[in-house]
Amino acid sequence: MNTEILEVVDELFRRELQVPEINPYAPLVDYGLDSIRSISLIVEMEATFDCRISDEQAVSMQTLRDVVDQVTASLTVPAGQGDSEA
Repeated sequence: MNTEILEVVDELFRRELQVPEINPYAPLVDYGLDSIRSISLIVEMEATFDCRISDEQAVSMQTLRDVVDQVTASLTVPAGQGDSEA
C-alpha cells in the first residue's frame, strides 16, 4: 500500500466523515460513509490525484485500503487505457 497516497486519502476521509482515525481494513460504512459522501470524496480524490475513478471501481472500494489501491492503480494506467468500454 502506497503510504503517501494513504496519508492523503486518510486525511480526506477523516475530514469528510468527521472521525479521528480510520482503520484501513475496516468497512468505510462503519464510519458513516454513504452514497452522497462517497461521490463527494471520489470527486475530491480525482481532483487531488488527477485520476479517473469509474463507477464500477468506486463500488469496489469498501475499505480505505481498497481506496488507496484503486487510486494507486489509476495513477499507473496510461491515459486513455483505464476506461475500456468493450
